[in-house]
Amino acid sequence: MIKWIGLLFTWLATSGLFIGCVSIEKSYPDKRYFVLDLALDTSPQNPAETGTLQIADARVSPRYADKNFVYRRSDARYESDFYNEFLISPGVLVAEELRQGLSQSGLFKFVVGSVNALAPTHTLETVVNSLYGDFRDVRAPQAVMEIEFFLSQEGLPSGIVFHKRYHSAIPLEGRNPEALVQGWNRALEAISGSLVGDLKASNVRLEKRSTSRAPAFQLGSTQPSKLFRS
Repeated sequence: MIKWIGLLFTWLATSGLFIGCVSIEKSYPDKRYFVLDLALDTSPQNPAETGTLQIADARVSPRYADKNFVYRRSDARYESDFYNEFLISPGVLVAEELRQGLSQSGLFKFVVGSVNALAPTHTLETVVNSLYGDFRDVRAPQAVMEIEFFLSQEGLPSGIVFHKRYHSAIPLEGRNPEALVQGWNRALEAISGSLVGDLKASNVRLEKRSTSRAPAFQLGSTQPSKLFRS
């Protein structure tokens, strides 16, 4: 009996030592996931009678194509944040928000993605050239976004009928991932709004045209448009 009691105490002491050596508490921060989310107009324009715009997922520069947030620390040094990232590919997020914004613009009857049965009259190709948090000046961090658009119209020999780059740098209200995402949202809102305004100013005609006629509107400037910074 005394032997069994001794063995029991030995087992309890060993178990306690083992449990004490293995901590179940995490010694690393949780990963956090974010999405882009634009504040859409609550009173959208009436859609056009014709025209189907197709917007595929945006192509993103290889520098910023990963889901991890990218921070610019100096003119030559960038950092990738393993613990704060987009929920899905940034190219998918940008295209999704652009589709919703252009759907409310009234420029087209339908605005669809690449997987859709509707035959497009126009196709918008989106290229994200820059997407990062600029922390070179720690007292004035910014959310930076630059997007290039190529609009083509079916049935035209020249193909591309509109091309323009838009650059936006939004001051951040804090030095944290939440403030950075809010800055990117505002930057994308500015870019989307400027794109819609430029397309409306170009008097885009949505009906299908024969190949012998001129493009629907003039080519936009290839120089990036500097958007507001407030």
